[in-house]
Amino acid sequence: MSTTAAGYSADFAQMPEGYAADMSRFDIVGLNYVSLYPADHRAAIDFYTEVFGPIDVESPDDGVWGWQMGSTWLTVFPGTEGPDPTATSVNAEFAIQVGSPTEVDRLFEALVASGAKAGSAPEDTWMYEPMRFAYVDDPYGVRIDVYCPITEASTDQ
Repeated sequence: MSTTAAGYSADFAQMPEGYAADMSRFDIVGLNYVSLYPADHRAAIDFYTEVFGPIDVESPDDGVWGWQMGSTWLTVFPGTEGPDPTATSVNAEFAIQVGSPTEVDRLFEALVASGAKAGSAPEDTWMYEPMRFAYVDDPYGVRIDVYCPITEASTDQ
């Protein structure tokens, strides 16, 4: 059995108690399409554009402003289009998986430099699997997790 640079076993049979989940109830193949409905729509678009670059799909007539992120999309809709137009994005959270532990540090710093509040600085930890992990809270109340699974291959980068 191999051990990561952080000293974690890559054997999921050795997960800490309480982490085992029965995923056999449904044939889930993924979780996709993170959608946010911030009250200050324009400011949120500016923030995410500063961090992730130009919008990949912009269709104001359809109310769609989106960035492709790997195999899914981050979409920012006007807050008035959300389930509760009077609410803010408070208590929303999504995770971005990056390609190497170093990228966790780089994206964390870019988010903070663009105005996000640092929550947890990058660290090697364990949540379902060994990983490099950090999080920030964006200016609109959304928590953004940034992580990279730690494997022997990722520690070589």
